[in-house]
Amino acid sequence: MVNYKTLLNHAKEQCKLHNIEVTRAEWLMLDLFEWSKADLLMQMQDTMSEVHVTTYEAAMKRMLNNEPIQYIVGKQSFYGESFKVNEHCLIPRPETEEVMLHFYNQLDAGDTIVDIGTGSGNIPITLKKLDASLEVYATDLYEAPLLVAQENAKTHQVDISFLQGDALAPLIERGIKVNGLISNPPYIDDSEAVLMDEHVLKYEPHTALFAQDKGYRVYDTILDQLPYVLLPQAKVVFEIGFNQGETLKRKILTKFPNLDVEIVKDINQNDRIISFVW
Repeated sequence: MVNYKTLLNHAKEQCKLHNIEVTRAEWLMLDLFEWSKADLLMQMQDTMSEVHVTTYEAAMKRMLNNEPIQYIVGKQSFYGESFKVNEHCLIPRPETEEVMLHFYNQLDAGDTIVDIGTGSGNIPITLKKLDASLEVYATDLYEAPLLVAQENAKTHQVDISFLQGDALAPLIERGIKVNGLISNPPYIDDSEAVLMDEHVLKYEPHTALFAQDKGYRVYDTILDQLPYVLLPQAKVVFEIGFNQGETLKRKILTKFPNLDVEIVKDINQNDRIISFVW
Protein backbone atom coordinates (compact mmCIF):
# COMPACT_ATOMS: atom_id res chain seq x y z
CA MET A 1 0.00 0.00 0.00
CA VAL A 2 1.06 3.59 -0.58
CA ASN A 3 0.42 6.84 1.25
CA TYR A 4 -0.77 10.11 -0.30
CA LYS A 5 2.63 11.77 -0.10
CA THR A 6 4.38 8.97 -1.99
CA LEU A 7 1.85 8.86 -4.81
CA LEU A 8 1.76 12.66 -5.03
CA ASN A 9 5.57 12.79 -5.32
CA HIS A 10 5.41 10.15 -8.05
CA ALA A 11 2.81 12.22 -9.90
CA LYS A 12 5.02 15.32 -9.65
CA GLU A 13 7.95 13.40 -11.16
CA GLN A 14 5.72 12.27 -14.01
CA CYS A 15 4.66 15.88 -14.58
CA LYS A 16 8.31 16.90 -14.92
CA LEU A 17 8.91 14.12 -17.47
CA HIS A 18 5.89 15.27 -19.49
CA ASN A 19 6.75 19.00 -19.22
CA ILE A 20 3.61 19.66 -17.21
CA GLU A 21 3.54 22.12 -14.32
CA VAL A 22 4.15 20.04 -11.17
CA THR A 23 1.58 21.97 -9.11
CA ARG A 24 -1.12 20.35 -11.24
CA ALA A 25 -0.48 17.01 -9.50
CA GLU A 26 -1.48 18.49 -6.15
CA TRP A 27 -4.35 20.47 -7.64
CA LEU A 28 -5.68 17.23 -9.12
CA MET A 29 -5.55 15.43 -5.77
CA LEU A 30 -7.30 18.27 -3.96
CA ASP A 31 -10.10 18.50 -6.50
CA LEU A 32 -10.58 14.75 -6.88
CA PHE A 33 -11.01 14.17 -3.17
CA GLU A 34 -12.65 17.55 -2.48
CA TRP A 35 -9.96 18.51 0.00
CA SER A 36 -8.51 21.79 1.16
CA LYS A 37 -4.74 22.22 1.34
CA ALA A 38 -5.03 21.67 5.10
CA ASP A 39 -6.82 18.34 4.50
CA LEU A 40 -3.97 17.19 2.30
CA LEU A 41 -1.30 18.19 4.81
CA MET A 42 -3.11 16.33 7.58
CA GLN A 43 -3.44 13.13 5.54
CA MET A 44 -0.11 13.10 3.68
CA GLN A 45 1.19 10.10 5.67
CA ASP A 46 -2.09 8.17 5.65
CA THR A 47 -2.31 4.93 3.68
CA MET A 48 -4.47 5.35 0.61
CA SER A 49 -7.48 3.14 0.00
CA GLU A 50 -7.47 1.06 -3.17
CA VAL A 51 -10.32 3.19 -4.48
CA HIS A 52 -8.35 6.40 -3.98
CA VAL A 53 -5.23 4.91 -5.59
CA THR A 54 -7.18 3.71 -8.62
CA THR A 55 -9.09 6.99 -8.93
CA TYR A 56 -5.98 9.15 -8.71
CA GLU A 57 -3.88 7.02 -11.07
CA ALA A 58 -6.61 7.03 -13.72
CA ALA A 59 -7.00 10.79 -13.37
CA MET A 60 -3.23 11.29 -13.48
CA LYS A 61 -3.03 9.41 -16.76
CA ARG A 62 -5.58 11.81 -18.25
CA MET A 63 -3.71 14.81 -16.84
CA LEU A 64 -0.41 13.61 -18.33
CA ASN A 65 -2.22 13.54 -21.68
CA ASN A 66 -2.82 17.28 -21.21
CA GLU A 67 -6.54 16.97 -20.46
CA PRO A 68 -7.65 19.95 -18.33
CA ILE A 69 -8.14 19.09 -14.67
CA GLN A 70 -11.55 20.75 -14.78
CA TYR A 71 -12.77 18.15 -17.28
CA ILE A 72 -11.17 15.30 -15.33
CA VAL A 73 -12.95 16.24 -12.09
CA GLY A 74 -16.01 17.60 -13.91
CA LYS A 75 -16.19 21.01 -12.27
CA GLN A 76 -14.74 24.51 -12.16
CA SER A 77 -15.01 27.35 -9.68
CA PHE A 78 -16.49 30.68 -10.81
CA TYR A 79 -16.95 33.61 -8.43
CA GLY A 80 -16.64 31.26 -5.48
CA GLU A 81 -19.22 28.75 -6.71
CA SER A 82 -18.73 25.32 -8.27
CA PHE A 83 -20.07 24.61 -11.76
CA LYS A 84 -20.25 21.36 -13.66
CA VAL A 85 -18.20 21.44 -16.87
CA ASN A 86 -17.48 18.91 -19.59
CA GLU A 87 -16.03 18.81 -23.08
CA HIS A 88 -19.16 20.48 -24.50
CA CYS A 89 -18.58 23.81 -22.76
CA LEU A 90 -15.75 26.25 -22.28
CA ILE A 91 -14.02 26.19 -18.90
CA PRO A 92 -14.94 29.45 -17.08
CA ARG A 93 -11.98 31.82 -16.66
CA PRO A 94 -11.20 34.22 -13.81
CA GLU A 95 -11.16 37.13 -16.29
CA THR A 96 -14.84 36.48 -17.03
CA GLU A 97 -15.66 37.16 -13.38
CA GLU A 98 -14.52 40.75 -13.99
CA VAL A 99 -16.72 40.99 -17.09
CA MET A 100 -19.71 39.62 -15.20
CA LEU A 101 -19.23 42.07 -12.30
CA HIS A 102 -18.85 45.04 -14.66
CA PHE A 103 -22.25 44.12 -16.09
CA TYR A 104 -23.87 43.38 -12.74
CA ASN A 105 -22.84 46.73 -11.27
CA GLN A 106 -24.85 48.54 -13.96
CA LEU A 107 -28.09 46.61 -13.48
CA ASP A 108 -31.21 47.66 -11.60
CA ALA A 109 -33.43 45.40 -9.51
CA GLY A 110 -36.04 43.63 -11.61
CA ASP A 111 -34.18 44.04 -14.92
CA THR A 112 -34.67 41.49 -17.69
CA ILE A 113 -31.27 40.31 -18.93
CA VAL A 114 -29.75 37.77 -21.29
CA ASP A 115 -26.44 35.95 -21.60
CA ILE A 116 -25.59 35.04 -25.20
CA GLY A 117 -23.50 31.89 -25.70
CA THR A 118 -23.95 30.73 -22.13
CA GLY A 119 -21.90 27.51 -22.16
CA SER A 120 -22.01 26.05 -18.64
CA GLY A 121 -24.37 28.82 -17.52
CA ASN A 122 -21.90 30.25 -15.02
CA ILE A 123 -22.63 33.90 -15.91
CA PRO A 124 -26.46 33.95 -15.73
CA ILE A 125 -26.56 31.64 -12.71
CA THR A 126 -24.13 33.84 -10.78
CA LEU A 127 -26.07 36.97 -11.73
CA LYS A 128 -29.35 35.42 -10.58
CA LYS A 129 -27.76 34.40 -7.28
CA LEU A 130 -26.45 37.94 -6.80
CA ASP A 131 -29.91 39.43 -7.44
CA ALA A 132 -32.91 37.11 -7.34
CA SER A 133 -35.15 39.90 -8.69
CA LEU A 134 -33.54 39.70 -12.14
CA GLU A 135 -35.44 37.94 -14.93
CA VAL A 136 -32.70 35.96 -16.63
CA TYR A 137 -32.50 34.39 -20.08
CA ALA A 138 -29.55 32.51 -21.54
CA THR A 139 -28.98 31.26 -25.07
CA ASP A 140 -26.59 28.90 -26.79
CA LEU A 141 -26.37 27.61 -30.33
CA TYR A 142 -25.86 24.02 -29.19
CA GLU A 143 -27.99 21.67 -27.11
CA ALA A 144 -25.11 19.93 -25.31
CA PRO A 145 -23.87 22.97 -23.34
CA LEU A 146 -27.45 24.01 -22.60
CA LEU A 147 -28.02 20.65 -20.90
CA VAL A 148 -24.98 21.33 -18.70
CA ALA A 149 -26.24 24.86 -17.96
CA GLN A 150 -29.69 23.56 -17.03
CA GLU A 151 -28.12 21.04 -14.65
CA ASN A 152 -26.03 23.79 -13.06
CA ALA A 153 -29.10 26.00 -12.64
CA LYS A 154 -30.92 23.13 -10.93
CA THR A 155 -27.95 22.49 -8.64
CA HIS A 156 -27.79 26.17 -7.68
CA GLN A 157 -31.59 26.35 -7.35
CA VAL A 158 -32.12 29.34 -9.61
CA ASP A 159 -34.81 29.92 -12.23
CA ILE A 160 -33.36 30.79 -15.64
CA SER A 161 -34.96 30.50 -19.09
CA PHE A 162 -32.58 28.68 -21.42
CA LEU A 163 -33.16 29.04 -25.16
CA GLN A 164 -31.39 27.32 -28.04
CA GLY A 165 -30.51 29.26 -31.16
CA ASP A 166 -28.05 31.53 -32.94
CA ALA A 167 -27.16 34.73 -31.07
CA LEU A 168 -30.33 36.78 -30.41
CA ALA A 169 -32.61 34.81 -32.74
CA PRO A 170 -34.38 32.91 -29.90
CA LEU A 171 -35.28 36.25 -28.26
CA ILE A 172 -36.46 37.82 -31.50
CA GLU A 173 -38.63 34.78 -32.31
CA ARG A 174 -40.37 35.11 -28.93
CA GLY A 175 -40.59 38.91 -28.87
CA ILE A 176 -38.44 39.13 -25.74
CA LYS A 177 -36.96 42.55 -24.88
CA VAL A 178 -34.17 43.06 -22.36
CA ASN A 179 -32.64 45.76 -20.15
CA GLY A 180 -29.23 44.11 -20.25
CA LEU A 181 -27.17 41.87 -22.51
CA ILE A 182 -23.87 40.17 -21.72
CA SER A 183 -21.86 37.85 -23.93
CA ASN A 184 -18.55 36.03 -23.87
CA PRO A 185 -18.78 34.66 -27.40
CA PRO A 186 -16.16 32.75 -29.38
CA TYR A 187 -13.73 35.48 -30.48
CA ILE A 188 -10.41 33.86 -31.40
CA ASP A 189 -9.18 33.99 -34.98
CA ASP A 190 -8.04 30.65 -36.45
CA SER A 191 -4.59 32.13 -37.07
CA GLU A 192 -4.09 32.56 -33.30
CA ALA A 193 -4.35 28.83 -32.61
CA VAL A 194 -0.54 28.53 -32.74
CA LEU A 195 -0.33 30.80 -29.67
CA MET A 196 -2.66 28.68 -27.54
CA ASP A 197 -1.89 26.01 -24.96
CA GLU A 198 -2.08 22.44 -26.19
CA HIS A 199 -4.59 21.38 -23.52
CA VAL A 200 -6.98 24.14 -24.63
CA LEU A 201 -6.74 23.29 -28.32
CA LYS A 202 -6.95 19.55 -27.78
CA TYR A 203 -9.87 19.41 -25.36
CA GLU A 204 -11.97 22.58 -25.18
CA PRO A 205 -14.75 22.94 -27.78
CA HIS A 206 -13.52 24.88 -30.80
CA THR A 207 -17.04 26.17 -31.39
CA ALA A 208 -16.73 28.08 -28.11
CA LEU A 209 -13.25 29.41 -28.92
CA PHE A 210 -12.97 30.30 -32.60
CA ALA A 211 -15.02 32.60 -34.81
CA GLN A 212 -14.81 33.44 -38.48
CA ASP A 213 -14.05 36.89 -39.89
CA LYS A 214 -10.90 37.21 -37.75
CA GLY A 215 -12.85 36.43 -34.60
CA TYR A 216 -15.62 39.01 -35.11
CA ARG A 217 -18.38 36.92 -36.69
CA VAL A 218 -20.49 36.44 -33.56
CA TYR A 219 -20.08 40.05 -32.45
CA ASP A 220 -21.27 41.18 -35.89
CA THR A 221 -24.32 38.93 -35.71
CA ILE A 222 -25.26 40.19 -32.25
CA LEU A 223 -24.77 43.83 -33.23
CA ASP A 224 -27.02 43.44 -36.27
CA GLN A 225 -29.76 42.03 -34.04
CA LEU A 226 -29.49 44.44 -31.09
CA PRO A 227 -32.24 46.86 -32.25
CA TYR A 228 -34.79 44.03 -32.10
CA VAL A 229 -34.22 43.10 -28.45
CA LEU A 230 -32.84 46.06 -26.48
CA LEU A 231 -35.02 48.35 -24.42
CA PRO A 232 -34.01 52.03 -24.06
CA GLN A 233 -31.02 52.47 -21.73
CA ALA A 234 -30.20 48.75 -21.90
CA LYS A 235 -26.69 47.86 -20.74
CA VAL A 236 -24.51 45.85 -23.14
CA VAL A 237 -21.26 44.17 -22.13
CA PHE A 238 -19.00 41.97 -24.27
CA GLU A 239 -15.92 40.05 -23.25
CA ILE A 240 -13.23 40.62 -25.88
CA GLY A 241 -9.77 39.45 -26.85
CA PHE A 242 -6.84 41.58 -25.68
CA ASN A 243 -6.29 42.96 -29.21
CA GLN A 244 -9.91 43.44 -30.31
CA GLY A 245 -11.02 46.54 -28.42
CA GLU A 246 -10.40 49.31 -30.93
CA THR A 247 -11.59 47.28 -33.94
CA LEU A 248 -14.81 46.21 -32.23
CA LYS A 249 -15.41 49.75 -30.98
CA ARG A 250 -15.14 51.02 -34.59
CA LYS A 251 -17.56 48.34 -35.76
CA ILE A 252 -20.11 49.35 -33.11
CA LEU A 253 -19.81 53.07 -33.86
CA THR A 254 -20.11 52.44 -37.60
CA LYS A 255 -23.48 50.78 -37.00
CA PHE A 256 -24.60 52.99 -34.10
CA PRO A 257 -22.66 56.29 -34.21
CA ASN A 258 -24.49 57.86 -31.26
CA LEU A 259 -23.36 55.31 -28.69
CA ASP A 260 -20.71 56.00 -26.06
CA VAL A 261 -18.54 52.88 -26.28
CA GLU A 262 -16.09 52.14 -23.46
CA ILE A 263 -13.12 49.76 -23.54
CA VAL A 264 -12.28 48.44 -20.06
CA LYS A 265 -9.05 46.72 -19.02
CA ASP A 266 -8.89 43.68 -16.74
CA ILE A 267 -6.75 43.22 -13.64
CA ASN A 268 -3.78 42.34 -15.89
CA GLN A 269 -4.21 45.62 -17.82
CA ASN A 270 -5.37 43.84 -20.97
CA ASP A 271 -8.39 45.12 -22.91
CA ARG A 272 -11.13 42.75 -21.74
CA ILE A 273 -14.53 44.47 -21.90
CA ILE A 274 -16.56 46.50 -24.39
CA SER A 275 -19.41 48.29 -22.66
CA PHE A 276 -22.14 50.71 -23.74
CA VAL A 277 -25.64 51.88 -22.89
CA TRP A 278 -28.24 51.58 -25.66
